Amino acid sequence: MKLIAIIIATTVVTASVTFVVSSANKEVVQEERREIRNDRSGKVIAELQKQLKQAKAEAGRVEIIQSEIIVPGASTKTPEAILDYLSKLPMGERNDRGGDTDEHRVLIRQVIRQFEEITSMGPDALPAIDRFLDQGLDLLLWENTSQITTRNWERGQIYLDPIFPPSLRIGLFNSVRHIGKRNGTHIQECEQIILKVLSTTGRSLEVAYLALVLDDLSKDQHTDAYLQATHELLIDFYNKRPKTADGILMAQDEREVSYLDRQNKWMLWNILRKNKDTTFMNQAKRELLFEYNRKEKKDGQEIEVAHTGIDRSVMGYLTGVLGKDAMPILRDVYETPNLDDRIRSEIRRTAVNYVGVSEDSNIIVNSRINEGFALLASLDDKKQEKENRERGLRTISYYLGSLGYGREVSPDIIQQRRQFLNTLRPQSNDPEIQAMMDKLDKRFDTMADPKQAKKIDQKFDPRVKR
Repeated sequence: MKLIAIIIATTVVTASVTFVVSSANKEVVQEERREIRNDRSGKVIAELQKQLKQAKAEAGRVEIIQSEIIVPGASTKTPEAILDYLSKLPMGERNDRGGDTDEHRVLIRQVIRQFEEITSMGPDALPAIDRFLDQGLDLLLWENTSQITTRNWERGQIYLDPIFPPSLRIGLFNSVRHIGKRNGTHIQECEQIILKVLSTTGRSLEVAYLALVLDDLSKDQHTDAYLQATHELLIDFYNKRPKTADGILMAQDEREVSYLDRQNKWMLWNILRKNKDTTFMNQAKRELLFEYNRKEKKDGQEIEVAHTGIDRSVMGYLTGVLGKDAMPILRDVYETPNLDDRIRSEIRRTAVNYVGVSEDSNIIVNSRINEGFALLASLDDKKQEKENRERGLRTISYYLGSLGYGREVSPDIIQQRRQFLNTLRPQSNDPEIQAMMDKLDKRFDTMADPKQAKKIDQKFDPRVKR
């Protein structure tokens, strides 16, 4: 209203001024009076225009309100009502990717909102959550939009504080965690709820997530509890899976099982590895190899052929806990007769990390380099000779390059690698091989200088001219 009044006043004054200006042919007296009025009117107009500008500025101003981040208050619903709502969500089939619809996005927002609300109820929600978890009920949650991707969990990416949880139970575990963090006086009650679930769950995914939750609530206070759950699931897994007559575990296709209920044994081995748990060493030695069938074509027909594989999660556990001391175990496997070369290749890639510090690694890598040396021998077939030489040079350069890898390598390790290099020199007089070895020797000098080591590339290719 104030703005309208100012505009009307300005219009009236302007009209008056126009009338005065149009009376130029009046008598001198009237002209003098007009000049006086004109002077006064100019001052009034200027003042009114100033007020008009100020009024417009006030009307368009955006006020910045400073506020703190506040945890939203609980709704008038009860925890039981929210749990009942969440457990009856019309999620449909996970693989029904029918489109990024408004209805589905609203459903996703409601799921997030309900978890936030039950969390904001604080300790009052804990008894209801505890009773619900005791029932062993769950619901797979999924999204039909790329804005949120719960399928990351299916690929083994576990998040401590998921925006949109992959299941109802995971979401409730996270709510309990938040309640414990926000209400320190109830943290033990929250831990007891988590520990009770941990002692009964048969899901490796839940054990892996609950281990993160417990460490977040009370760092290193419940390690024994989640290690015990890990042991039990691993034992159950290996007892139930079929084995060959030689006692080797047979692989199974778990694609038909919900990823929440898959064994995901690699998650369990990873928990043991992170905590340097050595109690499963004997089990790991037994389960390092497994057998599987693969379809292959033979004589125009497709048949299933038995193969032996190496379990990378078990090997990661062995090397993660034992380090170089795992190499005697891996060398025994490496020297097993009729072993698939793909398995030997896996072991060689691990052995190269311990060259110079493990005699078993030295033997494994040296035997492979000798195979490369052998490929350099001359043949009558010039084409085959060229192909063999290239294969041999690739093999040798790979292992020499691996020895020159790294920026922050201790002087002891550098010295041990150099000693290993010196054992290789007499094995070949090939000029190209000797040139690569000379480059590696210079690389060691650079790695040993702290200032220069910071500037070098991590990777090292001895065949590249510098």
